[in-house]
Amino acid sequence: MARPMNSLPVGDTHDRRLVNFASALRSLRERAGEPSLTEMSRRSGVCTAALSEAHSGHKLPTWRTVHGYVHACGADATAWRGKWDDLRLAQETSLVDTTHAALMRRWASTQRITPPQIKNEAELARLLDHMRRFRGLSFRDLERRSDGYSHHTYWAVLRGSRPVTSNILVAMLQACSVDPGLAQRWLVELARVRPSEELRVLTLLSKFKALRPQRHLRRGPTDARPPSVQVQYFSGSRPITVAEATVPGQDPVRLTGPPAWTPPGR
Repeated sequence: MARPMNSLPVGDTHDRRLVNFASALRSLRERAGEPSLTEMSRRSGVCTAALSEAHSGHKLPTWRTVHGYVHACGADATAWRGKWDDLRLAQETSLVDTTHAALMRRWASTQRITPPQIKNEAELARLLDHMRRFRGLSFRDLERRSDGYSHHTYWAVLRGSRPVTSNILVAMLQACSVDPGLAQRWLVELARVRPSEELRVLTLLSKFKALRPQRHLRRGPTDARPPSVQVQYFSGSRPITVAEATVPGQDPVRLTGPPAWTPPGR
């Protein structure tokens, strides 16, 4: 028989949405006959500590943990994904300023990760970190979903201790499955706030495949997941390197302004 669960948090200091989510997980477990955490771990491959924390109401569990918890109770995890996404988005928007919170809500409602007019490099790094969180990706997830950059590099870039380069930006946009047309707009914003990247941005834009927006990104009003099939921006399977982005026999050129962006298909 399963051990009794600890009481859920009470009081105004706790996130009621998180507590309600934990309560729903507990109810699911009860309807499944209250299997022990050890048995649930065996069924799901998720450790007992993570399963216990999932229904504690203190911290939002990862999607992998929620999926394992629900699967171990014999239920379909599909319906739970939307609940988890809604809760995660609510938590993420509560941690950022009002303007960026509104932007993330617009990303969720439209499923188009459109860049705003960015003020400087520091804001660009913050927005990219919001994008990572919006997609529910860890730094190691970024590393796994892209070629050439470690999770340490992504951490340094998004924390502002390393600059955002055009190639790092492309790798991250691909990892977050940003539509090719919108990815070009992010590159234009990079060129505007970091003029030293203008030439490389122009070269990258010329190499983009002529793709229309990816219809498979639209899954629902609050689904922030990156699709299982990753977007590829170029003919190959990787972003071009810095060497490939250099124009042979030509010195770096200072442009008078950012490159004009033309939507794909126009």
